[in-house]
Amino acid sequence: MVARTHPVEQALLDCLLRQRVQGQVTIALSGGIDSMVLLDAMHRVLARASTAAAPMSIDALHVHHGLSPHADAWAQFCQQQCEARAIRLAVVPVKLDRMTTDGQGVEGAARIARYAAFGEHAAPTLLAAQHADDQAETVLHQMLRGTGLAGLAAMGEVRILPSAQRLLRPLLALGRADIADYADAYDVAWISDESNDDTAFTRNFIRHDVMPLLERRFPHAAASLRRTARHAAESVEMLQALASLDLAWDGATAHADALDQLSRARQTNALYHWLRWQGVIAPSQAQLEEWAAQLFRVSPPDKPHQAGGHDFIIQRRAGLLKLVRRIE
Repeated sequence: MVARTHPVEQALLDCLLRQRVQGQVTIALSGGIDSMVLLDAMHRVLARASTAAAPMSIDALHVHHGLSPHADAWAQFCQQQCEARAIRLAVVPVKLDRMTTDGQGVEGAARIARYAAFGEHAAPTLLAAQHADDQAETVLHQMLRGTGLAGLAAMGEVRILPSAQRLLRPLLALGRADIADYADAYDVAWISDESNDDTAFTRNFIRHDVMPLLERRFPHAAASLRRTARHAAESVEMLQALASLDLAWDGATAHADALDQLSRARQTNALYHWLRWQGVIAPSQAQLEEWAAQLFRVSPPDKPHQAGGHDFIIQRRAGLLKLVRRIE
């Protein structure tokens, strides 16, 4: 009788093959059920040498935020679980900077600290355990924040971090029930973060109060939100392609002249994506529209235009766009 491959293992293996993962891989390990299931499944997949996608080895990284009185115990738990599987673990203490959270409080500060730790301590490929229910909650959160299409696209299977690492989310097609089933089937130990029950945090409020209410009236609410994310991601891809065409973008040079005759929507779309390609966090829609009005207007060809903020200036000279970063 052939042993059944659990959907979690299959989703993980499919992702490793699809993304051609090899070499060193880091698991983002909080110790909660999601990341512990990912750690265990990755350990099992790699133990089957005949089915491994490519030669690779794994380690794990636990970010020690120090926010809970149980934080030391969680780090110790992660260490014990990794030792039981002969997986090297790095425990990285971080301090939260609540001044750079974009108004998102402790949640934002913790997220910034995590990504900084990933950039410094993780391998070129990093695996995170977000799943389909997380995706639905993220879409709803982004909608309530009034985000654009890029925000509605929520989480993709692949994200390139500022550190040039690849962050992969192999479990995005699976729900919370699949994760729990794996934990039960393989007796995976995990810890519970008491802050996950605190609905003062927006994410928890959506998870515990908003989503159950929506699903009582709309049983397929989570699936519909995930479908919205997929449609938004496809739209973002098309808008990127349109920006590339409008700017005659070749990966290095952006031509602005053609934009003078286009609608303001296409001008701001081109400017938004060009800024993203330069590694700049795009400003608000109102700011983009103001900059587009300054940059994309018919005038004598020898007259330069410029726009920008505190950190950089966008110059248009001889029909080309150039980003000039300010030096403090």
